[in-house]
Parts: sequence; C-alpha cells; structure tokens
Amino acid sequence: MAEDYIEVSFRTVAASGEGVDSGEILALLQGGEELGCWEDAGVAHIFWRESRWSPEALADLRRALAAFAIDADAAGIAVANVPDKDWNATWAASLTPVRLGRRIRIRQSWHPPDAADGDIELVIDPRRAFGTGYHATTQLVAEWLEGGLRGGERVLDVGTGSGILSMVALRLGASSALGIDNDPVAVECAREYARANGFGAELELRVGSFDGGGMGTFDVVVANIDGMTLPRLCPGLPRLLKPDGAACLSGLQEHDLPEIAAALAGVGLSVRARFQREEWLALEVGRAPSRRGGACGD
Repeated sequence: MAEDYIEVSFRTVAASGEGVDSGEILALLQGGEELGCWEDAGVAHIFWRESRWSPEALADLRRALAAFAIDADAAGIAVANVPDKDWNATWAASLTPVRLGRRIRIRQSWHPPDAADGDIELVIDPRRAFGTGYHATTQLVAEWLEGGLRGGERVLDVGTGSGILSMVALRLGASSALGIDNDPVAVECAREYARANGFGAELELRVGSFDGGGMGTFDVVVANIDGMTLPRLCPGLPRLLKPDGAACLSGLQEHDLPEIAAALAGVGLSVRARFQREEWLALEVGRAPSRRGGACGD
C-alpha cells in the first residue's frame, strides 16, 4: 500500500546571519525516522514518512535548530503532504551531478555521462535512502578511499544507506564489499543502485548491525553515521579490522572527538589522521601509524 510523505521546510540562517548546512541539521535529529534532505536558496527540505511524523518529531527538529542558533519560529517551519507518486519528482528537481575527489562523479540517470578517461562514474537516482554524494561526510570518506585503496581489499561499509561508499570502493579496486544497514528500505534501495550500476556478487548488501557478528575481518572499514552512534562501533572495530587494517569514521563534529578518542583508546586503537570539511570531521583509525597516502584534506 502506498504511503504519503511529509515535507518540512524552513530557512537555515542562524542568529549570526550565517547559513547552516541542512545536512548538519539532519545529523542532529535524534528520532532516526527522517528520510533525507535537500536545500535550495537557504531553505531546507526534510522528509518523513507520514506515519512517522509526530509532534515529537517536530520538537526534535526545533531542538536541532536551536543547537545551531536558528530560531525555529523565525525559520518559518512549514509542513506539507507529499503524495507517494510525487516523491521522486520532488527529489529530482533538486539534484545535479556532483564530483567527489579527483576521479569520482555521481550523476542521476536523466543527466548524460561525462566521465573522462580514468574517471569513476556512478548513477544514483533519488530514492528513499540517504547517500547521494552531496554531504561533506560522504565526500570525506570517498576521498579517503580514493587516496588509500591499493587494490584487492575487503571492505565493510557500516550504515551503508544508498551503498555509495561500497560501490566507490569497488570501482577504486577493492575486491569485495559488504554494506550493512539497519533500515530495510535503505538496503533495498542500495540493491537497486547496485544492479543499475552493474555490480554483482562482489557487493553484498544486508540488513543488520555492526555488532551482529559473523562477518569476518576486513582490510578497510568505513562508517559514515553520526557522533552518537560511532562510539558504539568502536569496541567492535578490533575484531572487524585485520591487524594492518584501517577504518574511516565520519559524521563527526569537533565536540564528538573526546568520546570517540576515549572509546578507541580503550580497545587499543588510535586516530592516525583527521580530515575536515566545513563543520564535519572524518577520522582515520588503526592500530599502527598510517602507511596510506593521498587521503582527503581540509
């Protein structure tokens, strides 16, 4: 049965007069039911399934706005119903191709190919899964992969969303990738993207969590989630990473660092490098000093 959606729009200007990235606001929401966001001319649009929208979700949004010194009343919050049949059209109107790093281009199917020799191109149309390549946290991890993969790695992508990081890793030379997400809708979308981009058995996408066990060990682990969830991942990293493996944790801000660093130190891991874009951080994590080169920078 089709389900309608709720679109909540608001202005993203803080009291200081500076604009705030809508993705940053999305990352602070605690409900976990929001589907994604886009921004146009300083107005953010965040979507929920109609059945998941509630007064509590609105209160959660107002708290997130307050964290960025955005007055919720002045922001002009507007709530509108979006019929299921209009979902893709609403997203499509906001998206154009985006480049990640030096060689990676993400485009939608209605835009023509434009990949130079040696470039990597993925086709990701807007659906109900987070991860279309526009957010700084995704870009940081993709650039880290571009700078560090040497070929033949086994990769784990925690909180895979659209599967974009798993697909990028494979196109960069990884031999296999496992993407896990606790959202069945996201995993189904990721599987559709994988088929559309010609991936096969080398890419496994499954519903699950990082503490589910039975996954084996990996040369590379990437996790683009959020600062509240990442500390829970840290205790399990030693059993997921091969002895000389490396992880890239993203979705963090400066205030998250003390908790993350303490959680890593408690299991014998350390931050080997950090990368920043706008307000967002990505951390390279491992057991030994980094031997990887060319990773993403500020």
